[in-house]
Amino acid sequence: MKHRKQKKQQGFTLIELMIVVAIIGILSAFAVPAYQNYTKKATLSEFPKAAAAAKLAVELCAHENASNETTFISECVKKENGIPAKFVLNNIEISVVKATDASVSGAIAVIAAADQVKGPIAKGEQYIMAASYKTQGLEWGASCKAGGKAQTDYCPN
Repeated sequence: MKHRKQKKQQGFTLIELMIVVAIIGILSAFAVPAYQNYTKKATLSEFPKAAAAAKLAVELCAHENASNETTFISECVKKENGIPAKFVLNNIEISVVKATDASVSGAIAVIAAADQVKGPIAKGEQYIMAASYKTQGLEWGASCKAGGKAQTDYCPN
């Protein structure tokens, strides 16, 4: 009589599979929020480019028409002296306002806001570039707002 060797079963045990699923779950818990911030930051990087024309118009207006912060505000917020009226570019609404109207520090703010939902960016989320008048030129700062709250996690500088 020949003895047949019994073949040993091959495969993963239930415990091994559960450990793999748990590891994948833990890794995804960290990866998903980081990916969401990454996609928001990538989408918001379009906003400064869309607002570049309005920013340049404010800089030219300051150079040609302003001698101090008061004249800078009075001459460069009204919709003349090369300052564009509110306009929409690639579903991004661009406007030039007094910084106090935008609740940011500075004199004038160029606001780029999502005109509608744009990928991970909700309608109304804002990228704000605020200019302060200095004797050597304008000093710009940038911030982001969503739902009236400052956003720092994904705001491009």
